[in-house]
Amino acid sequence: MRRALLAIALCVLLPHPVGAGDMDDLEHIRTGFPLTGAHERAPCEACHVGGLFEGTPRQCGICHLPGSRWQGEVKPGAHVPSSNTCDDCHLTATWGSARFDHAGVVDRCAHCHNGSIASGKSANHVPSSDDCGQCHRTISWVPATFDHTMVTGACSSCHNSVLATGKHATHIPTTGDCGACHNTHNWSASTGGFDHAGVVAGCFNCHNGTSATGRGAGHLPSGNTCEDCHTTASWAVTGGFDHAGVVTGCFNCHNGTSATGKGAGHIQSSNTCDDCHTTASWAVTGGFDHAGVVTGCFNCHNGTS
Repeated sequence: MRRALLAIALCVLLPHPVGAGDMDDLEHIRTGFPLTGAHERAPCEACHVGGLFEGTPRQCGICHLPGSRWQGEVKPGAHVPSSNTCDDCHLTATWGSARFDHAGVVDRCAHCHNGSIASGKSANHVPSSDDCGQCHRTISWVPATFDHTMVTGACSSCHNSVLATGKHATHIPTTGDCGACHNTHNWSASTGGFDHAGVVAGCFNCHNGTSATGRGAGHLPSGNTCEDCHTTASWAVTGGFDHAGVVTGCFNCHNGTSATGKGAGHIQSSNTCDDCHTTASWAVTGGFDHAGVVTGCFNCHNGTS
């Protein structure tokens, strides 16, 4: 009681307001309302109106309310619209760094996140008319679940490695737009086959076994490029095979597995194919070289072979 009377006397007699910090801090802690931040610097009479100590409000909203007899600072006009109490977001010790609970927010994100009340879309945000909540969550702002339905531009207008992820370093060289091969529902799989129309490099730049399927293990040995024999419209070889790039003997391919070999009715001979045949004209020309024949004449000269 004596301590309380002394406090009142000091408030009345001293020529300047007494800050709460000038009082015995320990004494105020015992009341269950420790003084921190701006409360620590406030004069006693700002809260203890009329010299009354007991019954002083502890709730922010009672003092910090327009027209309150305690005349605490009130919510500014530009405050985010919220039904939360002050102490849901603010601390008296560090008022400016608020932890914001969006649970009490009654308006759409852009009402506050407009660049004035709270941070809005950044300058490099993807162009979109969606509300923030369509892609982001207050619990975990990133990664965003992006709804592409409102996008009006080509994929590359955002997926350019600035606004959003673009072509990676190992992407096949092409001038095609992303949407020519990919879709937003299933990015990894191309749709309806690959359109080679925009490809500017040779087949092997992609079909090297890493970027795209390369030569199979059973492919015939050849120094030709893919496009020497194949086309993207019809991969099967058409129009005859160009042997110009072949670097091995005929039998390496014409062995009955990789390519057609000796027919069942072929004359018995240990000669190599090119001893008698040429790729330009398979029929034997210029006479037959019998040097490699290992059987008697009648085996071939029998009226059939």
